[in-house]
Amino acid sequence: MARYRILTVCTGNVCRSPAAAVMLREGVRFAGLADRIEIGSAGTSWEAEGHPMDDRTELALERAGYQRPFTHTASTIHVTELLRWDLVLPMTTEHAQTLRRMVDQAPEGADLPEIVLWRQFDPGARVDATEAELGVKDPWYQGQKAFDRTILAMQRAVPSILLHTRLRMRETEERKG
Repeated sequence: MARYRILTVCTGNVCRSPAAAVMLREGVRFAGLADRIEIGSAGTSWEAEGHPMDDRTELALERAGYQRPFTHTASTIHVTELLRWDLVLPMTTEHAQTLRRMVDQAPEGADLPEIVLWRQFDPGARVDATEAELGVKDPWYQGQKAFDRTILAMQRAVPSILLHTRLRMRETEERKG
């Protein structure tokens, strides 16, 4: 059985996207789907490539109930890598636009990922919100409280993302017969 692959994306891949990956891995593990779903994260900028997760993000995750250690090394997404994923969850509309431009460069006939903003799965988000309004703000230039708020807010989307993933996996299985 093929694995379903989910990629989270932010700018430097040291705050939001690795935190999102931690949350999803925990949700997938709790749902008993760890053997069927692969979770990864990447950034749209190369500037932090090779760096670990930001200490403030790790502390916010720990305060939210996630267990250390958080093994992570920042990486940058490239079009060939992007095409390996089934669902790609960018943090902002700018990230989504960058990813959509990459998808436009894909060879004809390539399997293309579904690109959906992380907060589109947030049950607290307004139904009529624009993509720009659904961005997960970067806490980078703020203090620890901003990181804590960001992590707590991001958690709300995890159950809906997992539900969406289960539906997509079921659709794939039904197509393959």
